[in-house]
Amino acid sequence: MAVLYKAYSSPPVRCVMMVADILNIKYESQEINPLLREQDSPEMTKKNPMRTIPTWEEDNFVLGDSHAIILYLFDKYAKPEHYYLYPKDKQIRAKVNLRLFFDCGVLFPRLRSVMAPTYMGRLTEMSNSMRKNIDDSYRVLEAYLSDTVYLADDVITLADISVVSTLATLNGLRPIDRFPKLKRWYDKMCEEDFVKRINMPGAQEHIEGLLTLMEMNKSKLKSHI
Repeated sequence: MAVLYKAYSSPPVRCVMMVADILNIKYESQEINPLLREQDSPEMTKKNPMRTIPTWEEDNFVLGDSHAIILYLFDKYAKPEHYYLYPKDKQIRAKVNLRLFFDCGVLFPRLRSVMAPTYMGRLTEMSNSMRKNIDDSYRVLEAYLSDTVYLADDVITLADISVVSTLATLNGLRPIDRFPKLKRWYDKMCEEDFVKRINMPGAQEHIEGLLTLMEMNKSKLKSHI
């Protein structure tokens, strides 16, 4: 049976969990604590040299990065009733890919720019530049929603699942309320059963953890003044 190395609060992990749920894939879960850097162990580094989570292991095949994992899971496990997630139409598929690359290359790194210094004990609140960069990514998503109901098509695709996992945490730190199309899309995604069951509890855990750590960092810095 396949194994998913994960931490439930991680947005990329939640993305893989949602896609696996839709595709009815059975797997074992192996918890990894990123705060303790358990992904840096020699065993995990050999499996995934990027030392990130999630990591997917199946039949002596190991894959890191949520975007690569969900594309692999679709290619291997999708049945005809799932084809809407990654349509065969080349132009729609290209749009899905673009949104996935945006999540990987822009949206999640802007969340990570908040996460990393928070976990390292340095960040007490988001800086103006962090807020500006996050808002800029929201503007791009707002534009993507100008012509379609969802990010790449008028039905949910892998792009929506990937982005909603990241956005669920970001929205708790920097609300999307000033972006009406994005807010409408997000609310619609949150009505989906797999988002309610899998994404939102993990996102809430992630948000609360980050905000708590920021307050702890603030207290530590005050005590050293």
